[in-house]
Amino acid sequence: MFRKVFPLLIGACAGAFVATVAVRLSRDGLQERIVLESATRQAFGGWNLAAVILGAAAIAMIAILIHELGHILGAIAVRSRVTRLYWGPLICLFPERRIRFTFRNRYFFGAMQTDMQAYRDEASFARAIRAQRIVNAAGPAFSLITGLVAYGFAASPWSIAGIYALLSVGIGLVTLFSDGVNAILLGRRNHALVSGWTMLVQDQRMDEQKLKFLNAASKLYLQELAAASAPAKGRETHDLFLVYYVKLMDGETARQPAARRLIEETKAAWSAAIPAKLSKPRRDTLVMVLAEEVVRLCEDGLREEAEQLYAEIGGRSAKPSLLLLKARAFIEGTENSAREYVQSVRAIGSDLASYGALIAQEERRMAQA
Repeated sequence: MFRKVFPLLIGACAGAFVATVAVRLSRDGLQERIVLESATRQAFGGWNLAAVILGAAAIAMIAILIHELGHILGAIAVRSRVTRLYWGPLICLFPERRIRFTFRNRYFFGAMQTDMQAYRDEASFARAIRAQRIVNAAGPAFSLITGLVAYGFAASPWSIAGIYALLSVGIGLVTLFSDGVNAILLGRRNHALVSGWTMLVQDQRMDEQKLKFLNAASKLYLQELAAASAPAKGRETHDLFLVYYVKLMDGETARQPAARRLIEETKAAWSAAIPAKLSKPRRDTLVMVLAEEVVRLCEDGLREEAEQLYAEIGGRSAKPSLLLLKARAFIEGTENSAREYVQSVRAIGSDLASYGALIAQEERRMAQA
């Protein structure tokens, strides 16, 4: 979300700055014009539009770096290991002790990553989630604090400190709706479990202790979820994601009554909906869950049911979703379809998330199919 909103924020700030200066310069007051020209000269070496834009962009990148440093300080405070920092053309790979330089950086406008702390039981999982919430919240908090401090020391809104204050507070406010909201939502059980699963499969190797805990905790959560009536608008997306991860990682739990009931609800929700009118995140999540159900049906020898469900979720269309590659591999049972799916899984790996654990599991599963 932040990467999409940030260019708009920068554009709005730059536009507001230029427009305000233009309006004030058009006034008749000579003294005011002199003051403004002096301020811009102090900040950028003279009134030059190109210099203003370049200067504001440079200050914006500094504000982004300080935002990411806020996340890093939060990680250090809770003793979480920082693994990645992305800023402009720089990619810092901390465990590897390497720095890469590329203008094709996917996270040019800033990102960082930490490992989730080790856990094996409910108490240690709660501590790990609490640490993750602090890391998420630290970025916006640091941007807001440093922005307000800079504003207090700024000689004028058009000085370097003043422009930094404007951009830093803006970044802090925008990321309250991404990092800040994520920190709050991690207090909910389904969000915490989904975060645990996501970071587990993104890791380079499967952590068996984390896997064992998440299997047990997710099983209990799904039992409670299945015992409650489904909301009129359907299950939450994170509840559906949890069903998906259980089906992906724990075949035994996926075949138990609680998971079976939730799968039947998901089938009914898909049948009753008009896919084109669903939001993309919800549509994709439903397809992911049902595609894993196609795989289970194939593994259990229920070929006819698997093919019927596969057709219902768009597997027989002219351009099936990439989310259906795994289901297609099981439906067709050919080496080419299996290879295509494995290649698609390998392709999602990156510096930010290797997905080594997921890749290794899916390679084994396709070899046994």
